[in-house]
Amino acid sequence: MTITTLSKPQTASIRRTGEGSAVAFGPASLSNLGPGFDTLGLCLAGIGDTVTAVMSDAPGITVQSSALLPLDAAKNTAARAGQRVLEAIGADCGVHLDIEKGIALGSGIGGSAASAAAGAWAVNMLLGAPLAKHEMVDAVLEGEALASGGEWHGDNVLPALFGGLVLTSPLDPSDYRPVSLLRPLHIALLLPSLTVLTADARDILPARVPFRVAVENASDLAFMIQTLTTGDYETVGVYMMRDRLVEPARSALLPFFEEACAGAMAAGAWAAAITGSGPAMFALAPDGHVAREAADAMVRATAKHGVAAQGVVTTPDFRGVRAA
Repeated sequence: MTITTLSKPQTASIRRTGEGSAVAFGPASLSNLGPGFDTLGLCLAGIGDTVTAVMSDAPGITVQSSALLPLDAAKNTAARAGQRVLEAIGADCGVHLDIEKGIALGSGIGGSAASAAAGAWAVNMLLGAPLAKHEMVDAVLEGEALASGGEWHGDNVLPALFGGLVLTSPLDPSDYRPVSLLRPLHIALLLPSLTVLTADARDILPARVPFRVAVENASDLAFMIQTLTTGDYETVGVYMMRDRLVEPARSALLPFFEEACAGAMAAGAWAAAITGSGPAMFALAPDGHVAREAADAMVRATAKHGVAAQGVVTTPDFRGVRAA
């Protein structure tokens, strides 16, 4: 059983692959974090997608990738975000994108968001980086929307863009706030060999919920953010692990969910939950040793149900998308 430890994010120095080209790294992310559905996301170190942008004679954006991605620029998250950057800059040049997926499709750790952020940043760098990150919010949100039926969601793509923990409004995802973390966090990731598409995971969510349940969930989100911003990580699981709206529905897709959570907590984790649409899960831990033990326990839980999985130990990434 192999547990991968990721401690150092990608280099921040720009790398040129030739005249008229630039390479960007878009990091993975956790989203929801329990009761924070469509609201809260955390950027992850060491895992992500890489996009190379090259000047092209063909107008607009063209795409290639060895992964099973849409190569139609109108349906590709990196291309859509990159096109919006071209429009924001007022450039009429052609750009070709080569997308290298470091995040498995449908894994639940923000793969479409990572590609959107990397595509936008690669195009921006290619043209001399005239846009700051805050000027690219609409571009990455529009790119990410291709993965969620056309709706804008910021809980993965904004952490991928800015790094760190980000709070975003489901009503208007361009309304966002960075959330400071006062203490180091160690994260155990469970990456099962399953695919759960965002659109499918949204279809199983309840259309209506009892008023009191909504109130209780909102309260838990507020308390959870307070524990994170004050460094009270020891009690974060009280609030993170009793989501009443989304996780009860999505956990039905993961037969190992209960055992994986129990295993992580028995190993000393502070909290465990599904990230995004799943199937990925995560646990927050006080140190790297506990994170490794938690990842190991979650991998064993999936194996009992005949599902292969990878365990990864990582930390938050506070830089977001950058040159690779």
